[in-house]
Order: sequence, then structure tokens, then C-alpha cells
Amino acid sequence: MAHMFILADILDGFGINAVAFLSQLFSFGVIFVVLWRWGFPTIIKTLEKRQALIREGVENAERARRELEEATQRAEEVLREARRQAQDIIAQATRAAEREAKRIQEEAYARAQEIEEQQIARIQQEAARARAELIRLVVNLSINAATKVISKSVDSKDNRRLIEEFVKTSQAKEQ
Repeated sequence: MAHMFILADILDGFGINAVAFLSQLFSFGVIFVVLWRWGFPTIIKTLEKRQALIREGVENAERARRELEEATQRAEEVLREARRQAQDIIAQATRAAEREAKRIQEEAYARAQEIEEQQIARIQQEAARARAELIRLVVNLSINAATKVISKSVDSKDNRRLIEEFVKTSQAKEQ
């Protein structure tokens, strides 16, 4: 007990009431034990739950960010593929249009050739008809002229033969 009085004297030297100090120390100890036994575990559990909830929220946010990045990458890939397919379709359409244009040109050229050949054939037929008509007219004129020039001494059969020879000779010279 003597030690207790010495402690009280020291505390009085600092201006501290020893009885009040000890009662406060005892009250603090009782409250600390009660908190240690029942309060702190509840507070720690609450803090751990909150920490787990925050950690879960951070993990969910990180997962959502990764999923967003993946979705963005997939969307960009889909867009790239769509652009590539569009370019392929355009290229195919261009090639098809070029083939069709070439086919139309070839068809038009073939039709022009056909028309040209038909016109040449028609012109040749007209020329042959005109030549035949001209020969007939020349023969008739020649016969008429020969008839007037030559008297009745040569018969018409001989006249015709002479005129045909004359026409054949004229044709050979023209060619």
C-alpha cells in the first residue's frame, strides 16, 4: 500500500487526482474488455464485409471494363469483316459489270459485222443484178444496132452469137 501512496504523491505532483485517475483507468479497462469481447469483433466483421463488398465492386468494375474492351474489339472485328466483305462485293460487282460491258461490246461488234456482211451481200446482189441488166441492155442495143447495120444477110442466130462473144470479151476486159 505504501507504493500506492507514493504513486498518489507523484500523480499529485503532476496535478492529477489519483482516485479519479484510478476510477477512470478501471472504467477504461471494463469498457475495453467489453468492446474487445463483443464490440470489436462486430466492428471488424462489418469492416471486413464492407471491404469484401468494395473489393467485389472493384472486381466487377474491372471485369466489366475487360468485357467492354472485348466487346469493343469484337465489334471492331465485325466492322472490319463487314468492310472487307463490302469491298469484295464491290470488286465482284465491278468485275461482273466489266464482263457484261465486254459481252455487250462483243455482241454489238458481232451484230455490226453481221449487218456489214448483209449489206455487202445486198450490194453484191444489186451489182450483179445491175450488171445482168446492163448486159441485157447492151445485148439488146447491140442487136438493134447490128440489125440496122447489117442487112438481112446474117440471120438472128448468128447475130446473137456475135453479140454474146462481144459482151464476154467486154466483161473479161472489165475484170
